[in-house]
Amino acid sequence: MIHISARLVRQEIGSFEWWIGNIVDSSTRWAVPVFIMLSGMLLLGKQESQLDVLRKRVGKLLWPLLFWSFIYSLWKVRHDIETYSFRQFMIEVFQDSIKYHFWYLYVILGLYLCMPLFKMFIQNGRKEDIRYFLFLSFFISASTLTISSFFEINLAGGFEYLLGYGGYFLLGYYLANTTLARKKTSLIHILGAAALLITIVGTWLLSTRIGTLSQVFYEYLSFTTPFVAISIFLLVKDWGNKETSKATVLIANYSFGIYLIHPLILDIYRSKEFIQLTGISHTTTHPVLYVLIIFTIAFSTSLFLSYILCKFPATKKLV
Repeated sequence: MIHISARLVRQEIGSFEWWIGNIVDSSTRWAVPVFIMLSGMLLLGKQESQLDVLRKRVGKLLWPLLFWSFIYSLWKVRHDIETYSFRQFMIEVFQDSIKYHFWYLYVILGLYLCMPLFKMFIQNGRKEDIRYFLFLSFFISASTLTISSFFEINLAGGFEYLLGYGGYFLLGYYLANTTLARKKTSLIHILGAAALLITIVGTWLLSTRIGTLSQVFYEYLSFTTPFVAISIFLLVKDWGNKETSKATVLIANYSFGIYLIHPLILDIYRSKEFIQLTGISHTTTHPVLYVLIIFTIAFSTSLFLSYILCKFPATKKLV
């Protein structure tokens, strides 16, 4: 949804198309933080040696990352393939500049490598210590981001990799293993709803002021996104323990492949050839229909391809 609505929020600020894109984008920014929180919830309580983590988890991410980075590097120069450079490919792998969605895999790899530190902290630290780390991580990350954006200065970076995203990782485990009073849970949901509204309206106000799209409220480590993510996580925790549907199981089984493949599919469905063939584009189609149509066909195609790749032993480990 985020990658689909990105085309809409590049339209004229305040237009109907822009507002649809802004609402969709703002309303789905919780997804990545919640995925990281779920990873922390599921992994930090497991009794695994670091060797097992390296062998089972890092390896399962590293090879798909390298393979799909290679595929996307070829895709980038598909119209001028003779300019392809393997040396440039390796440089871009280290720079994380091949495709916009790979950053998440780099973050997860880093968190996996830091898992012994998080586990040690959980086992030996008090809950007060964990809460202090969580407050510090989100406050520093959000403050750095906000100050940089509002005052247009570049502050020293790097906090987000251990503090910010590490905070989400640890927060998932903490919330899953902590019983909150109903009043606190209700307050979090109110703050989550308020944060979502601030993201929508704040993006409009800032974008109008500077004359171009401001993404400060969209950031995963902004002052607003964590509240929305925590609210969604608690909703899933409190109400999501019912019997899992077959559709949910199907999507879960192929979700990694969907994530890896979907930008390539979006490129196809947003290409000049596809627009000429179908007439579906972000400039000519009603924005609500555009989001629904592109999401449906891109998701379905990515799911189908992931399913097919999982059927062959040679490609199963790549999705």
